[in-house]
Amino acid sequence: MKCMHISEIQTQKKSPLFYVELSGNRQLQKNSIVKFDTQFIDEGNNFNTGDGIFVAPTSGVYLFSWTIQTYSSKTVQTELRVDNIVRGKHLMNLGSAGYFATTRNVFCAVNKGDHVWIQTDNHYADNYFQDLSGGVRSSFMGIFIQEH
Repeated sequence: MKCMHISEIQTQKKSPLFYVELSGNRQLQKNSIVKFDTQFIDEGNNFNTGDGIFVAPTSGVYLFSWTIQTYSSKTVQTELRVDNIVRGKHLMNLGSAGYFATTRNVFCAVNKGDHVWIQTDNHYADNYFQDLSGGVRSSFMGIFIQEH
């Protein structure tokens, strides 16, 4: 095992990683990008809260995960898109369950420069995202796993 000097550790490139949330209640139409606007971490500054899009700085396998928070009688259907190709889908259709959140995880290969985002699909025109007091919100995260 090689010992490293502290300056070597400090200059090592950090792996891409982001975690963002959606502030406020939102109702999105079909085929709308979910613009997660509250950033908690973004190693490498690759996520744009203005447009809701992550640009991959490194080719490799990533884990993307998104959580949707909604409430009774609402339906939300979303997709993970990589350069406009659907790589995963998530559907929430609640009866009278109260408030509820579910999460979808997707491992996928991404090329350097690919754009990655979450958007509503083309089935429902009233996708409702709920922001509960206490910080229970919809979220999106991405973690670089390994080169490919």
